[in-house]
Order: sequence, then structure tokens, then C-alpha cells
Amino acid sequence: MIALFPLSQPATLAAILEELQPGTPPKWGSMHAQQMVEHLDGIVRHSAGDHELAVVSPEEMLPKLLRWLETDKPLQKMIENPAFRNTTLTHPDLDSAIRSLHEGLAHFHHVYTTSPGRTSTHPVFGPLDYEGWLRFHQKHFRHHLTQFGLLEE
Repeated sequence: MIALFPLSQPATLAAILEELQPGTPPKWGSMHAQQMVEHLDGIVRHSAGDHELAVVSPEEMLPKLLRWLETDKPLQKMIENPAFRNTTLTHPDLDSAIRSLHEGLAHFHHVYTTSPGRTSTHPVFGPLDYEGWLRFHQKHFRHHLTQFGLLEE
């Protein structure tokens, strides 16, 4: 299943992130490169963890939101998720943050492949299984990698 979502493949992501430098400017938004990588890492780690977040979407909207998640439509530019606004850096540099993201992604894949049927709550989409999180991470990674010019829009 991971092959359907290439940005979750370690080799694919590593090759793309090789181009990211501490001074790479975003095309939009206020995060710098290390903040973006740490942001991705935090959400990847949340998706594999046991910490539950409240769902901010109305319950009646969840089916429609899940259908949207199954499309190829990108995330909107400048979208904000109220559950993930931390901009405090946790790593000393960009390289450390990228290593942590790779470790977090490996942990994510391990957790879901060893626990079939597992779900974790996304604050907008509600409970997601492995495929749902893979879909979300694909969109989310594409969004931020495009933001920094590492992928074409």
C-alpha cells in the first residue's frame, strides 16, 4: 500500500529533502525550513501515537471530509490546523530535524503494519486507519514540499 503514497517511502522522501537547505525560502506562509520539517515530524508521530486529539469538525461533515481525503485535490495554501501550531524548535538544526522525521516515519509504518486495524484521531478528519493516514501524509507532505519549491505545484 505504501507504493500508492510515494512521499511516505523513505527513499523518495530522503531524495526530496536532500534539496532543502536551512535558508530555503517558502513560496508562501511564515514557517522556515526547519519549522516545516518539525511540523511534519510532529504530525507523523501523532498519527502513530496513542495521544487522542479532539475532532474539531462537526460529526455530520466527517463523511464528506473523508471522501475529499480520497481525492487528488491538494490542501489549500495558508490553511491552519489549530491542533498543530507549535513553532518552537525541538532540534538543534535542520539535519537533526530531518533525521527525526525519518525516524518518526519509520515508527509510523512499524506501528500500523504490526497493528492492523489500528486507528488514531486526526483533528479534522476524525479516526483514520493506516491507509487514511497514508493519504493524509501524502497530501500534507506534498503541500509543504511544494511550499518550499521541492515539488512542482
